[in-house]
Amino acid sequence: MDCANEKEEIEQLKKALEEQKRKNEKLLQECTKVDAMNELFNKYTITSETNLDGIITYASEPFIEISGYTREELIGQPHNIVRHEDMPKETFKELWETIKNKQIWRGEVKNRKKNGGHYWVDSIVFPLLDANGNIEGYKSIRIDITHKKELHDILGGLMSVEGNLF
Repeated sequence: MDCANEKEEIEQLKKALEEQKRKNEKLLQECTKVDAMNELFNKYTITSETNLDGIITYASEPFIEISGYTREELIGQPHNIVRHEDMPKETFKELWETIKNKQIWRGEVKNRKKNGGHYWVDSIVFPLLDANGNIEGYKSIRIDITHKKELHDILGGLMSVEGNLF
């Protein structure tokens, strides 16, 4: 009778292992999809990550292209390497207060290129949390809105000229 029980237990264990294997394979497939989506996202979006002190730990290719810095010049530097002097300090004070409180910050930011030029981004910055909910770094996702800002300035100038004519 003991042999029959042992065989039954072995069969149940075997089924449980097969089920776990199927779950693991499905999880691996999903992870592969997420990795592929992240890779595409980072390939076409201006993104960066920093440590808790704001030191750049990751820079996407579009960030490198728009800023004019090399990856080597960005990694290990404070994120304010691209901060434009026209941006009010209060903006960044608010940004840091928001993300340190585990909230998402969004705003339009004028950044400085390596060559001294500038570019505008619609920026979202948020904390990266570990499994325990502790902040382990920050991620910034940005969209280039330089052309939008330039058009806005041109239209504002035209409206001003038109107003002076009439």
